[in-house]
Amino acid sequence: MYKMVARPKYKYLFNSDILMMLQVVIACIAFCLNNVPLTVTFFSVYISLLLVLSDDITPVILPFCLLSMSLTRQYGSKPEDYFVYIPLVVLLVICAILHFIFYPPVFRRGKMLLPSVAVAVALMLGGMFSINVKDYFAPVTLYYTLTLGIGVVLACLYIYSYTRTQGSVVRLLASQMSYFTLAAVIMLITQVTPYLVQGRFDWYFTWKNTLTTFLLLSSPFAFYVATKEEFGIKAWAHYALGIAGYMAAALSLSRGGVLFGTAALCVCVIVSCIFCDKRNRPFFIAFAIIVAAGAISFAFASGLMRKLAEKMQVSSSESRLKLWKEALQNFIKNPVFGAGVGYRGQFFNPKTGNMYWYHSTPFQIIGTAGLVGVAAYAYNYAIKLKIAFGAKRLFFLFFAIAFLGYEAYQLVDASDFVPIPFVMLVTHMFIIAEAYGCAVPDGREELKIQRS
Repeated sequence: MYKMVARPKYKYLFNSDILMMLQVVIACIAFCLNNVPLTVTFFSVYISLLLVLSDDITPVILPFCLLSMSLTRQYGSKPEDYFVYIPLVVLLVICAILHFIFYPPVFRRGKMLLPSVAVAVALMLGGMFSINVKDYFAPVTLYYTLTLGIGVVLACLYIYSYTRTQGSVVRLLASQMSYFTLAAVIMLITQVTPYLVQGRFDWYFTWKNTLTTFLLLSSPFAFYVATKEEFGIKAWAHYALGIAGYMAAALSLSRGGVLFGTAALCVCVIVSCIFCDKRNRPFFIAFAIIVAAGAISFAFASGLMRKLAEKMQVSSSESRLKLWKEALQNFIKNPVFGAGVGYRGQFFNPKTGNMYWYHSTPFQIIGTAGLVGVAAYAYNYAIKLKIAFGAKRLFFLFFAIAFLGYEAYQLVDASDFVPIPFVMLVTHMFIIAEAYGCAVPDGREELKIQRS
């Protein structure tokens, strides 16, 4: 049992629609104005209060995602640009310590722990016998090795300690993901509207891959809420929001967003129409047809379709293909351990402060950690698939779509090696899904699947 220091109403306040909408408003304003102080200050204080006033850490997902997305326009910024926010980091650390004191953890081992340990070992062994000591212990190398390894293991222990096996945890996750989808759609609209007014489709944003990755993860949950809801405006609004989320992923002009977003959208629409309340079905079908017809007509009439067709073309001279070839070469040179996290190839730009990206999770694995990495990540994915397809409940249908859509996009990206926000976020989501899979079923979700 927890030692409560605050009234229960404060805990549930963080789950309220009012506070989640407030976060969306603040994040959108900060993003549009490119106001870093507003973003960092508001969400740091918000998360600090959450840690002190609530034993449940599930509500941290929305502010964590909004904070991460709001800062994506700071591409190319340096670590020293954020030194001024060290007091806020100190505040977060103090509140995290108080969280442990006020709500003593109940440590337990879940399914995601051992796979995370395996990945940690593989990354630490990456580059053995091929990388030099200087590159292995470089600050950037240590950051990725430790956060993707030990950091994720510690995060698993922490999240497992404060995640309960009850149905409300997935309802809160779905609500947060829906609100994030709304924020992401607003953020994109504010940036592309000036171009659309001028009839131009040549926008390019450095944060498009981040936006697309987030939307592939979050949009299916809006469909989940729509499908689970009874007949009425809430179901319709979330259904429209899910469609808007995937359309925003395509409008980012990310090739992966166009390809995998469209595929996932079609699956979500079909699944929603099959398992929704029968009274909602006519609206769902009609709305999807109208939106599809309108979007296709606009794309052809405005020239957007031509732009998308151009974006989808792949040139043999693209740097991505060269990077994939380089990853394969590194794997051939050191098949057991790969080239390591500290490898620096010909396309490395030391100003970025990042690891060497091959821009594809499979190539990132073989190029960075070799066969040891392949084994570790195969184990990791096997457990994730077991969780995602482990229960015949409505939630897991859309959770699987979110996971598979996200991972499909990682064939041309490598967010599986971005510790904050994506690896931590996905890990948290799987722990929630695992907890819900162990919860006593309420019967409603199972009945929805069986009756259809």
